[in-house]
Amino acid sequence: MKIVNQKLSKTLASETVTFTATPNKGDEMVPDSIIIHFTAGRSAESSVAWFKDPEAKASAHIVIDREGKITQMVEFNRKAWHAGVSRWADRSGFNNFSIGIELDNPGRLTKVNDRFYSWFGKEYPKEVVVEAKHKHEKSISFWHNFTEKQIDSCFRICKLLMETYSIKDILGHDDIAPFRKNDPGPAFPMESFRAKLFGRQDDTADIYKITENNTNLRTGAGTTFESIAKLPLNTEVEFVKSKSGWFYVYVLKTPAASGEPLYGWVSGSLLKKLK
Repeated sequence: MKIVNQKLSKTLASETVTFTATPNKGDEMVPDSIIIHFTAGRSAESSVAWFKDPEAKASAHIVIDREGKITQMVEFNRKAWHAGVSRWADRSGFNNFSIGIELDNPGRLTKVNDRFYSWFGKEYPKEVVVEAKHKHEKSISFWHNFTEKQIDSCFRICKLLMETYSIKDILGHDDIAPFRKNDPGPAFPMESFRAKLFGRQDDTADIYKITENNTNLRTGAGTTFESIAKLPLNTEVEFVKSKSGWFYVYVLKTPAASGEPLYGWVSGSLLKKLK
């Protein structure tokens, strides 16, 4: 594949890339982030049809079906309506600077006896079910898997986008909208996927700096939790996980008084990612 005039173009006969336009798009933008979603729909075709409907008021740049076939719906330099109310660290409004990729997947499944059902009532075999805990939840639940062909197509698109645009972040919808969304969820290998794209040999975490002097490092994700320490302006921290707009971090070069490693929760609004 290659990108020509802000659209994907196939370079091999074996590649399946089509463009299906949607009216649900905004003005021009300069992308610097990629957001991964699952469609939570019945099929890729039904999701494409929904994104074409003006009543939907939703869209994505890319939809990838279970066989890895790619449908582009919005040019990469135009805003798609995929992120909604969104925030990550010190940035908000991700429709304004991100490319949305939707993977055909029904999402969370409900177990009834030994059977698994989607929210729209379709039954799925055990072979496609992943039992896992979402990073923003406390209990284990059931999720539909992603195919290798889907993940491979998504990887190749992301790599091409990184080569074409100044992409700084690849995130899940559940990262930028943790109160509202749970996609792509634990069945998608986000950490290893990102590590491979950014050329890391392991799942090395991102580094952020504190943007406000005397920022509270807390025992939990919220202002009601006890403060462990006050972090000076520009303190560097390593990302561990996130919850509801708060980041659990490891404080670099600032050991606790006991000499033990210092971990805690910081509001994402008080962090800025280092390049």
